[in-house]
This record gives sequence, structure tokens and C-alpha cells, in this order.
Amino acid sequence: MFRALSQGVWRTRTALNPLSYFSDISRSFCNTNLHSQAKQLDVTPLKLSNELYATFRIHNRPYLVTKGDKVYLPFNLKQGEIGDVLHLKDVTTIGSRNFKIVDEPLDPSLFTLTATIVEKTKLPYKVKEVTKRRNRRVRHAISKPCLTVLRISELKIN
Repeated sequence: MFRALSQGVWRTRTALNPLSYFSDISRSFCNTNLHSQAKQLDVTPLKLSNELYATFRIHNRPYLVTKGDKVYLPFNLKQGEIGDVLHLKDVTTIGSRNFKIVDEPLDPSLFTLTATIVEKTKLPYKVKEVTKRRNRRVRHAISKPCLTVLRISELKIN
């Protein structure tokens, strides 16, 4: 695979140079557009269906919902207040009983998914006793986590 030159420098043969072999392939991957492929999909079965579901992510946690569902987020959504409408764009799956589209993420022009903030509250006060082995000392860990409730108000295919 290698041959020595008269100057003592190692050089690879051009036929076995991996960089020249993969350079054309890597260039073709860089020019692909994921959203242009999504527009070519036939979504008429989803448009005709009246039972749609979607899987979206908030802070990389997936939530599977349909229209009218309540979503309980285990954190305080600081950016929103009660009554605010959220347009959810990070959707990975939209489907019905017989047809579904899966992508990471889907093109936002294909669908409309909106949610309304219904409630921002805290869970009940909890005290957990934390001990270490072979130690009589007991520490009390106090927990009162936040909770945000969303209602899915609209789920449709454009």
C-alpha cells in the first residue's frame, strides 16, 4: 500500500487513497435537503383520517398526544404564562390508524400542532429519609417539584 520515495518520504498510491474515494460520496450527502423529501410524501390518507396522533419532544422527552389530550410536563415552563398558545414544531411522528409519517424532525409545513398552557402548579410536599450504610444519621430530603399542564388544542395536516 505504501512505497518509499527517494527523499525518504512515505506516499500512498492514488488508487488506494481513501480520501479520494470518499470525497465524492461525502459531497453528495452534504447537499441533501430533508424537508424537500418530506414535501414529496402523499399525505392524503392522513388528511382523510379523523383520528390523528403525534409524537413531539420538549427538552428531548417524547410525548404521544391526540387532540384534546392533557400533557403533564414535570418542570416549570418559565417562558409561558397560563393561557399562552404554544406552536409545537419538534414533531417526530404523525399518524392515524393505518398510516404514519416518521422523521427526525418532520417538516413544520406539513402539520399544525398547538397547545395551550392550562395550569402551572406544584406537586405535594414530600419528605424522603436519606441514610448512608452503617451510619445512624438521617437526612430529610424535601421535595416539592413543579408541574406544567398543557392541553392539545389543534392537531391537523396542512
